Amino acid sequence: MPRPLPRPLRAAGAAALGTGLLALGAAVAVRRAGRPLRRAASGRHDHLDDLSPVHHQVPTTDGGSLHVVELGAGPPVVLLHGVTLQWWVWHKQFRELADHHRVVAWDMRGHGRSVPGTAGITLAAVAEDLAAVLEALDLHDAVVVGHSMGGMALGRFCSDHHEVLARRVAGLVFMATSVATMGLPVVSSGLLGLLNLVSRATTSGMRAQVKYGWPDTDLAFTLVRAAFGTVADPDDVSDVRQMISEFPAESATEAGDAIARHDVREDLRHVDVPTVVLVGDADRLTPPAHARLVRDCVPAAELVVLPGIGHQVMQEAPLALFEVVRRLSPTG
Repeated sequence: MPRPLPRPLRAAGAAALGTGLLALGAAVAVRRAGRPLRRAASGRHDHLDDLSPVHHQVPTTDGGSLHVVELGAGPPVVLLHGVTLQWWVWHKQFRELADHHRVVAWDMRGHGRSVPGTAGITLAAVAEDLAAVLEALDLHDAVVVGHSMGGMALGRFCSDHHEVLARRVAGLVFMATSVATMGLPVVSSGLLGLLNLVSRATTSGMRAQVKYGWPDTDLAFTLVRAAFGTVADPDDVSDVRQMISEFPAESATEAGDAIARHDVREDLRHVDVPTVVLVGDADRLTPPAHARLVRDCVPAAELVVLPGIGHQVMQEAPLALFEVVRRLSPTG
């Protein structure tokens, strides 16, 4: 007859079993929570086909190529998306703004149809790309909106390309973003802060994110839904899930490392164009503490906090963003 296990081993086994059952129960609950949201999504992603936007390939200074899209005429609005996303995350801005503005967005290097050059994916390289787009399209009096990692690149642009900033930019919007490494105590809150306490942790987190694959499942929908605030359009969640699923694995390590090493706090003191810092109070990735730090670093910057809005401000609160752009644009 088998001898019974020692009491400590029995206790450890029971604890492991209990933990496993809890994890299994949580996974089942998450999947069930995502099911109605996923089923409500239309599955359509051709948001701008009827508007026929113009597509460009703009060469980068290090031998890469940027997929740039534009629509409309008037004072330019330039849109930089965050990590794992693509240019068409801004489709609501194209529809809202193109009647009175020249709306420009592109796939960040290493994302979508853009190809990184020899510099790889760094915030300095993305800042250089922003300068290249402004110059290549000969944009003047532009309002530049940077979301998440795009906002970090915007901060680096202000640091590295002040002459281009002065000649071509009329206003800045730092949206759901940060100006410093997430390891700083003042900005270490939030999921992104936890993922970015150190470079290695960030890099591992990005690799794990891509490795998961983000399939079209209830679980993936629920996980993506966490990036949104109190209310989320199922199609917006579906769009983000698709973009994340298409994010190249080879881009993850570089992008994660760039985010983790980011710090331009002292480099923004010279910014002298009108600036708005925009954040949702339900943002779990870059909570309002990040936005307050941006506001404190940019002289005379205005902080706007949107109730109930999460990290995906351009999708969740397009009209609020439109009003900010309108105020910053030289023609109002």
